[in-house]
Amino acid sequence: MRLDYRKEKFQKVSVCGIPCDFSDMRIDRRTVPKERYQYEVADDDESQGDPVRVGYGIMVNFIGTLISDVPLPLVDDKVLWLQDGDFVYL
Repeated sequence: MRLDYRKEKFQKVSVCGIPCDFSDMRIDRRTVPKERYQYEVADDDESQGDPVRVGYGIMVNFIGTLISDVPLPLVDDKVLWLQDGDFVYL
């Protein structure tokens, strides 16, 4: 199930210094304004809940959805591997 962006409550986070809205649910892309960017976040295989990668259409180890006003620096437009301090809850 995917939720409506307009009805969901988000937590503020910073990803590589870029302010983002974060939800631990999947968000329906059709409900996100066209000028915003949507990504999904995954944790590692140990499922500790620590974000380790950002991309599109995360299926395994999904922990949430990011919405930003500017694009995140994905490598080859596919994935952003997070290092310590790259994902900060505000």
